[in-house]
Amino acid sequence: MSDERLTVYLADLTHTGQLIATNFHPLAIGLIAAYAQKTLGDAVEVELFRYPEDLKAALERRPPQILGFSNYSWNCNLAYEFAKRAKQKYPRTVIVGGGPNYGLSREEQERFWRRYPLLDFYVVKEGEMSLIELIGALTRYEFNVAALKNDGTIIPNCHYVQGGKFVCGELLDRLKSLDEIPSPYLAGLMDKFFDNILIPMTHTTRGCPFRCTFCTEGVSYFNRVARRANLGILAEELEYIARRVGTVQDLIITDANFGMFKEDIEKAKIIAVIQARHGWPRHIHVSGGKNQKERLLEVASLINGAMNVAASLQSTDKQVLLNIKRSNISVEELSQVGLKGGEIDANTYAEIILGLPGDSLKAHTQSLRDAVNAGLSFLRLYQLIMLYDTELNTPETRRAFGMQTRFRVMPRCFGQYQLFNETFPCAETEEICVAQDSLSLDDYLSCRELDLTVEIVHNVHLFRELFGLCKRISFPWFDFLLRFHERHKEYSPALAELYDKFRENTIRALWVSEEEAQAYAQEHLEQYISHELGVNELFTAKAVAFFLLQDQLREALFKETKILMQELGQLDPMMSLYLDELKEFSRLRKGDLLKTEVGLEGKFHFDFRAIMSRDFCVDPSEYVLDSPLVYHFSHSNEQRKAIQSYVHQYGLGVVGLGRILMRAHVKRLFRNVTRPGEPISTEPSQTMHALNL
Repeated sequence: MSDERLTVYLADLTHTGQLIATNFHPLAIGLIAAYAQKTLGDAVEVELFRYPEDLKAALERRPPQILGFSNYSWNCNLAYEFAKRAKQKYPRTVIVGGGPNYGLSREEQERFWRRYPLLDFYVVKEGEMSLIELIGALTRYEFNVAALKNDGTIIPNCHYVQGGKFVCGELLDRLKSLDEIPSPYLAGLMDKFFDNILIPMTHTTRGCPFRCTFCTEGVSYFNRVARRANLGILAEELEYIARRVGTVQDLIITDANFGMFKEDIEKAKIIAVIQARHGWPRHIHVSGGKNQKERLLEVASLINGAMNVAASLQSTDKQVLLNIKRSNISVEELSQVGLKGGEIDANTYAEIILGLPGDSLKAHTQSLRDAVNAGLSFLRLYQLIMLYDTELNTPETRRAFGMQTRFRVMPRCFGQYQLFNETFPCAETEEICVAQDSLSLDDYLSCRELDLTVEIVHNVHLFRELFGLCKRISFPWFDFLLRFHERHKEYSPALAELYDKFRENTIRALWVSEEEAQAYAQEHLEQYISHELGVNELFTAKAVAFFLLQDQLREALFKETKILMQELGQLDPMMSLYLDELKEFSRLRKGDLLKTEVGLEGKFHFDFRAIMSRDFCVDPSEYVLDSPLVYHFSHSNEQRKAIQSYVHQYGLGVVGLGRILMRAHVKRLFRNVTRPGEPISTEPSQTMHALNL
């Protein structure tokens, strides 16, 4: 090796065939790069890559000595396609993989090496010190990889295969403090990613004290939580980001339990200062603490409700929780999270995973019932992905519960790419659990359809008006959802078709083997890119319902409400008028939400602004007006900017619309309600108050 600086390329690639699949800054490789520069100084030059086109240009310009790839389920094959071609073109370039998509058991790891044999090394667990150890070993051998491997050299946190022998280095102790890693933002390493598309990402802790079997941080290696003690660095980093973020509204924090620790109060105060100074971030994506809910709510209040407050349930079934080594807050505490989250205008949510060990149609339905009736803003409804590096994915767990799996092409994770004058297709697949001893495939499909009903009726407060009415008459909201669900095909042909296509697309996307899924994706890649295939079935159906079928959905739900009130003997002329006007009030606030250029108006016989301030949980007879009032419905300038930003990031295709619903704080985008002549405040805090449900 010459005396020139060591050139290292680190890539955390995203697919771009349909749209930007993983649209956030590549923090993990940024941290590794910052640590390498701190440790090795001018001896190393590191460049980071997110977009395939950017890496293509760099590789065609000059080869690096080391080419490293982050390995996640959503970019594993894409990384290897680039690695394979880079190795063929530049045999002396050392190819390194790293990340959680590898496996805990020797069986999983050996399967990985059989599939991706051209990698030279794989870095396991934390990567910062591991890369330094690898560079040191390569330097001692003057980058002669064959000689290093022939000697059987042990490199901490590194695996490789030589002559059919699997060589594993011992695990290094983890970093004790995140203060040992410089900020990649303040080092200028992330500047290239401020493009008004990618979302900035940071962290203040690493690790998780809980041992959930479905999570990569549930293994003992990550059970100690490393923290950042120097919060001044966090303040500098957020200020740096805020000055460069452009039109992107959001921030991602990768902490596993943000808001659970005492110091998170101080972090929230730092974020609040940045918000006051820059009007950013308006929405923070982060996993909230799994206990200490009072502190979590205080943190959410300090940052103006920009953070979603999580009640991480996964399931409320006691046996399922025992199977995954998980304990939850009580249903009563869950209801308090929903209530108090509403008081500070924070989105509250719970995560429910279908197909966990021991799950069933009955257990899943009860989990949905508990979370919905708690009044949480929305539920994140997942299928069980068989993630590598988790206890749940081991052969022992699969056998114990009779888990049956299928493979699917991952939504958005495919495309056509180029390198060295060669065009090649690429797609990612993932394995999901669709049945087990306690859950048949037919029950799995029924659960998915029920998930869709929760998504389109309950989530993002789309029909909060009816939620409030059900609460007023003490009729469980989930029971109302079930009434609609059981008759959803009777209301309109469009709604019937929505559910039929959802079920059809869910079945159509499943393959018995990974090879079948890959072959189909390769053959039909153009259809995937054009959105005909390869979409997230749940998000796509939700987007269709929200943006294209909202009026039909509203008609169906208000019709069902009248039937219910008739059954309860409460549908008098006043209640009938109230429901008709409430339906129109809902339409004017929430219909055609992306149309911000015009204001709307309606005339009403009820004081709907006062009713809205009570979360619609009122006796409407107490709010009848002496004479009807005209209300105007329009977006504020801040809302228009937010909507324009999301449209720029994701587009107006059905896939992009689904992403907007997933990323945006949707209830803050509903139109403001004013009387003629009243101004709409431009102050963020007042705008938030005006939107508060």
